[in-house]
Amino acid sequence: MGKISAKELLEKYRIRPNKLLGQNFLINESVAGSLVETAGIGKNDTIVEVGPGTGTITKLLAEHAGRVIAVEKDRRFIPILKEELKALKNIEVVNDDILGFNPARYEIRDMRYKLVGAPPYYLTARLFRHFLQDTPVQPVLIALIIQKEVAQNIIAKPPDMNLLAVSVQLYGESKIEKIIKKGSFWPSPRVNSALITVKNIQKPQNVDEKEFFKIVRAGFASPRKQLTPNLVSGLKISRIDSKNLLESAGIAPSARAETLVVGDWLNLYTKLRSTR
Repeated sequence: MGKISAKELLEKYRIRPNKLLGQNFLINESVAGSLVETAGIGKNDTIVEVGPGTGTITKLLAEHAGRVIAVEKDRRFIPILKEELKALKNIEVVNDDILGFNPARYEIRDMRYKLVGAPPYYLTARLFRHFLQDTPVQPVLIALIIQKEVAQNIIAKPPDMNLLAVSVQLYGESKIEKIIKKGSFWPSPRVNSALITVKNIQKPQNVDEKEFFKIVRAGFASPRKQLTPNLVSGLKISRIDSKNLLESAGIAPSARAETLVVGDWLNLYTKLRSTR
């Protein structure tokens, strides 16, 4: 297993990993290579890297991509990145919170970019929400190393669907590409990770996403309950209207949220919208 000198770099610059920021640095060269390969990066690609840290993945990205925008929140790492990556002229180091990233500010060619990296575990759900729902321009592909259990939640199918799964699957096709052992990081996290991709990303047509997720959140509000009472509480409608709504969408009133695919939620949204 190839090792990358993240630990040595931190010692050189007298920096300790910040546990509050969930900092675990990739030290497995093979895994870094898998991430770059899985993202299918070419010279015409612009890459937005989340949490470059010491630049482990950044260097590999720069070797394959036309442009890399490395967004690092922890200002302690900016001098490291600028010094260690100064020979690579296609890297732009940005000291900012990735959740505030707006691609429109960076003159990205054709506004096409790929989101790649190994973000802190705690950031995962908000990261997907920002880049799939909130940002004005979505990435064409997402390739991230995240906590294994969270990745499994994202790719879930009935009867194990969940809010995060719907929130990602509405926009693209998610897949776990590889399981990554915790020893691939320093400091080693307590759990294993997974390399996950989201491809064929696009906004759903003719859907008010705010209203759509209002319905989905209502459905998942009490996971053990049937959808009928959940929609009554969450949408402020009568029990009869809730049953009729579900039946009109081809969903059994006794069904639970975990058994519905994204298409079912879209049908439910369409039927509800037609009644208002």
